[in-house]
Amino acid sequence: MKQSEWEIKWNDSLSVGVTEIDEEHQQFVGRVNDLNQAIVECEDKPVVERLLDLMLMEATHHFWHEQQLLAKWKYPHRAAHAAKHAQLTAQFERVMKEFEQADVSFTWALKGLHIKQLLVDHLLHEDMKYRDFLRKQKHPGRDSGKQSTRKRAPARA
Repeated sequence: MKQSEWEIKWNDSLSVGVTEIDEEHQQFVGRVNDLNQAIVECEDKPVVERLLDLMLMEATHHFWHEQQLLAKWKYPHRAAHAAKHAQLTAQFERVMKEFEQADVSFTWALKGLHIKQLLVDHLLHEDMKYRDFLRKQKHPGRDSGKQSTRKRAPARA
């Protein structure tokens, strides 16, 4: 995928400092970029739907994994964070139903962009709260600044 103004570049400001979570977040950024590219290239609805399905499946797993780690680390706001995950999942499901019913490409492109924005906002606002908690605690779950080198598999066929 060539660089575009729609592409999100992973950088240290997006890191929560936990390798396994950062790797999952990097994968989300990649999926968001794949979705953006499909929309910009006016891909057919089934292509965009497949990308959205994959993104949502990975989000569900990630939310579960993140909640397990937050419990392990005794993050004091983990119940509120889990509630945000539940709210986000419900929003995803609602938007996906609207996407499936939309016949006009402009409408379903907007639905795809809405899901993307929900994920990005969650990463930038909600996940940074536990990052700050872990930093203050000098928590053993945090990395010592190293970044993952694992590459994600391309989502597009």
